[in-house]
Amino acid sequence: MTLVLLTGSQWLIKALLVVSLVALAYAILKPVQSASHLAFRRLAMLLFIFIAVFSALNPGFVTQVAQFVGIGRGADLLLYGLTIAFFSTLATSYRRDSATERKLTKLARNIALNGVTHKSKQELSKED
Repeated sequence: MTLVLLTGSQWLIKALLVVSLVALAYAILKPVQSASHLAFRRLAMLLFIFIAVFSALNPGFVTQVAQFVGIGRGADLLLYGLTIAFFSTLATSYRRDSATERKLTKLARNIALNGVTHKSKQELSKED
């Protein structure tokens, strides 16, 4: 059995899917430096909703786009799109949960250290 990567009629959709998944993997691993990712996420969600409404109103167009990228049916293209949307939601949830865990750990450490310093100050004042 031979491995066919980017040959045949489906080379465009294969390339788009691979690029999308690599971009998602990069988004998971890349540290976030600013809050601009929130604006990007909101714009992406609005774009996704617009595409969903447009495809519901024009299912024939979705089939034409699917055939252009090498997929037989528009439903298959929607499935691929929803798969990418699912993985991107999974990636953003993972990042958000990781950030929340880091903040919670830092908060717990600060509370623990504050309790130790307050107790030691109280013990010192009682000894005087």
